[in-house]
Amino acid sequence: MIRKWMVSGKLVLCTAAWMLAACSNQAGSQDAAREVESSLQQIVSEPGSMISSNPNDYIADNPAAWEQIINTGEDGLNILIQQLESSADNGLKEWLMAQASTELLGERNPVEHWQSGKDWLRQYKMNVE
Repeated sequence: MIRKWMVSGKLVLCTAAWMLAACSNQAGSQDAAREVESSLQQIVSEPGSMISSNPNDYIADNPAAWEQIINTGEDGLNILIQQLESSADNGLKEWLMAQASTELLGERNPVEHWQSGKDWLRQYKMNVE
């Protein structure tokens, strides 16, 4: 009887731990999504950079926001790729998403030369699928 109670108690504890870990991962992804979106918005709306046609100037003018995107790690990479896939545009924000993705991928990035965010995504998908 006691043995049966101990087994079911362990089962309940394992299930609770698994659910807590799943919820924690989901919360982490949601935090990363908010962080990525907020930082991207901050970078693209920087008034000082808006006179430049060079996307790297936007990054240089917002190093803290850029670093926040990069610090989201693998969660951020997945979010950036999903946002890039779902975006109907192919402008500055998409270029920044692709650039952040290349930095997050590091040596795993299979794309060497690209012109736009959608161009990077197309080549990336061809190489990983």
